Amino acid sequence: MNANLEGLIRSVADNDIQKAKQYIRIIIDEDKTQKNQYFCRAIRNKLQVSSQNLIELPQDIKGILLMEDVSISFNENRYYLSEREEAIANEVLGMYETSKKLSEMGIQYLNSLMLYGESGTGKTLFGKYLAYKLELPFAYMNFSNAINQYLGGTGKNISKAFEFIEKQKCVFMLDEVDTIGMKRGKEDVGEMARIVIGLMQALDCVKNDTVIVGATNRLDMIDLALRRRFSLAHEVKRLSKEEMYLMITRFLNDVSIKYSEEDIKKYCEYPNTQAITLNDVVRAIVKSIRTNSDFTLTGGKEIA
Repeated sequence: MNANLEGLIRSVADNDIQKAKQYIRIIIDEDKTQKNQYFCRAIRNKLQVSSQNLIELPQDIKGILLMEDVSISFNENRYYLSEREEAIANEVLGMYETSKKLSEMGIQYLNSLMLYGESGTGKTLFGKYLAYKLELPFAYMNFSNAINQYLGGTGKNISKAFEFIEKQKCVFMLDEVDTIGMKRGKEDVGEMARIVIGLMQALDCVKNDTVIVGATNRLDMIDLALRRRFSLAHEVKRLSKEEMYLMITRFLNDVSIKYSEEDIKKYCEYPNTQAITLNDVVRAIVKSIRTNSDFTLTGGKEIA
């Protein structure tokens, strides 16, 4: 019995399911025997379902915050990283090491990135990629879900999330920041203005070993003081035809689907978002399996 098998048995005995999954991932990745490849591939695909790898959270922040173990669920073989995103990822990853040294020197530094651009271009997936490369959990809060109809409720929800994050090492993604982080006018002293101030104060207290990733479709609407809390800003754009081709073929190669290069290139003539494209690819795979026919990727222009 080797160390990984011992670790798996111990994790199951301790009812530590996330740890057990990590050991299973290690064991099947190390198994190179031909007779076990189909089984290992099937188990690996099951482990990569995001909803199966959510980390249990305290009752008072359920519904406000999600946390995922991306070391199990993220499949780097299916993820296409453009040169633009690779450059900004290297900045964040490099700064993480630097921020740990700053922490030892007693210098606080917020390693933070604001991603902006239209919906469906992969901002959330990029946040998961950063967590995967840093070997950290991925925490996610959508501000639309944090908004509470009662006076002061939204601010309390945000405070609860940050109080929990304060005890974690993670990549913390704040999605739809424009929902609450709108620009304040000179006379604006209402509830939303107080929420923006509270969010900035919470960001000022984040420890160096947490990476903050903001995401918005409307960077122009965000309060300038809030934007200054983010050390980097990066626009996530639709992929070019060449990049889209690489993204699609990378995905298909990983799932062992045979395809026509001409068919894929023709599809890439349409400037769809990454999300729409991957949905089309999955639908085409489903059709191919159900009808026992060749894989054919078809799709027209994006529906407005």
